[in-house]
Amino acid sequence: MQSFCIIRMLFLYLVFQLVFVATCASVLFEDCGSAYDLHTVNIQGCGMRLPCFVTLGDRIPVNVRFLADFASRQLDQDVTIQINFVHARTPVTPEPCETVMCPVRTDAETSFTSVMSVPTNMALNQRGYLQWHVYNEMGQRVLCYRVMVQTQNFLQKFVRQYLALLLDGRVGQLGKSFSRNTFNTTQYFKSSILISKLIR
Repeated sequence: MQSFCIIRMLFLYLVFQLVFVATCASVLFEDCGSAYDLHTVNIQGCGMRLPCFVTLGDRIPVNVRFLADFASRQLDQDVTIQINFVHARTPVTPEPCETVMCPVRTDAETSFTSVMSVPTNMALNQRGYLQWHVYNEMGQRVLCYRVMVQTQNFLQKFVRQYLALLLDGRVGQLGKSFSRNTFNTTQYFKSSILISKLIR
């Protein structure tokens, strides 16, 4: 009962603190044969540190920036997550030309954001690769990249975000009144470690 109350309070605290979690930062990616010059890949919730954690059932914005050497009138995406030799097709919306002007410009950097829906029928706590292909109207692969990912559930996502805030020192600043009325930072840390061990 006590552990349930701790989890519940932790969950509520995290919901209110999500606003303060850092937004997307450029991830380390492997270019797998882009015809265009791919500059950055930004996945919400991921930074330079790998693996990039993706939450089963979550909808995650992904932004790319690139420079096109030639114009394309249409862009279509093919996205999969490969874990344990299983290739799960990942729904993505919208298509790039629905959000950027096509044909793609060749005199400036182009940027577009799509939202991927992480499949729910994948193995939990496993590492693999997010592979993203973008083809033009001629079937040419203009963008291709891979990012190492690890699956998690929503509870693990909240715990990891909480621990990131704690280690960054922002829990003490953002939640002083909350921690004063319930637990101190040390007790938070011990509870978080216990919960993260339980959900692995």
